[in-house]
Amino acid sequence: MSKIVSTEIPVVGVRTDDDVRRCLQALFDVFTELGIGQATFEVTGTHTRLFIKHEDAIVPALGKINEALGRAGDYAIDPAALSDE
Repeated sequence: MSKIVSTEIPVVGVRTDDDVRRCLQALFDVFTELGIGQATFEVTGTHTRLFIKHEDAIVPALGKINEALGRAGDYAIDPAALSDE
């Protein structure tokens, strides 16, 4: 049986509730393909983080997630996080 885990991804450009809605819709469109379940954003005055739930056997495809964020607007995974992929 697979275990459900959470992955935290720093993002840039997401600041408002409207930004969050746009991004979540774009992510929803690719999550089934990627085998990812839930997503939520944590937006504070100093940072924004995307949290996604998925099975532990799945490695989130950061490049595809980043592409989805970019289709939603001027949003992206923090470039420092992408360099780790």
